[in-house]
Order: sequence, then structure tokens, then C-alpha cells
Amino acid sequence: MINPFHDVNWNPGTEDRRKFARSLVVGFPCLSVALLLLGWALSGEWNRNYPLAVWLTGVGAGAGIVLWLLPAIAKPFYLAWYFLACCMGIVMSNLLLGGFYYLMVTPFGLVRRWFNPKGFPKGFDRSTATYWQEVTPTKDPGRYYKQF
Repeated sequence: MINPFHDVNWNPGTEDRRKFARSLVVGFPCLSVALLLLGWALSGEWNRNYPLAVWLTGVGAGAGIVLWLLPAIAKPFYLAWYFLACCMGIVMSNLLLGGFYYLMVTPFGLVRRWFNPKGFPKGFDRSTATYWQEVTPTKDPGRYYKQF
């Protein structure tokens, strides 16, 4: 399992905190535009999510500006934000990997077994002298250089 907690700088300097604040100033307006576009695509109305988008832009960008101007107070917000992001990353990566396995790999294996139940002979037969299988030799040895 991937550990996102390992990759985070848990003792950020002033420049890291200002970078975090800039990401808030840019990220929250982008998030609210995405929210408006999603609301318009689903309902055909701009006004449905408009108050939430304005509030999200104002609060997020305002907090980003305050944290950029005062990077000394940004550390608790930085740590809380990255802790929450790491927790979400662990949950989402496990859900996505599990979903991929159970929705893609498992059906593929079941279909393969359904069409070829003796795909890989397993077991031990004491009456057999050898398990060697004869293979007809190739006519052109040059094909060994073009395997793919």
C-alpha cells in the first residue's frame, strides 16, 4: 500500500506555507467554477449552485490571502489540510484498487476459467514417468530474434 503520509513535509518552512496559501487562492475559485459547470451540465441552470460557488470562492481565496500575508499562522491549516488529504488518499486508493480488481480482473479470470477449465494442469500423477512435453522444432532459427 502506498503511504501518502511519508511524502508530506510535516515541518513546512515559510515558503512551503506561502505556496500552500497560493494554492488556496487559485484552487478554491477553480473548484467553484467546476461546481458551476457541473450544476449547469446537470440541470441547465447557472443560478442553482451560484451562492455556494460565490461563498466557496470568497472563503477559500480570502483564507489563502490571509495565510499568504501571515505565514506564521498557516502551519496548523497546512498540517490539517495535508492530514485530511492523506487520509482521503489512503481510502480512495484502496477503493480504486479494490474496485479495479473486483470489477476488471475477477470477471476476466472467471470468463477465462469458464471457456478453458483445464487451462493450467495442476496436480501430481504418480503413474506418469515424466511431465516433459515434446515441442516441434522451428524451421527458421531467425524467428528467435523477432519474439515480439
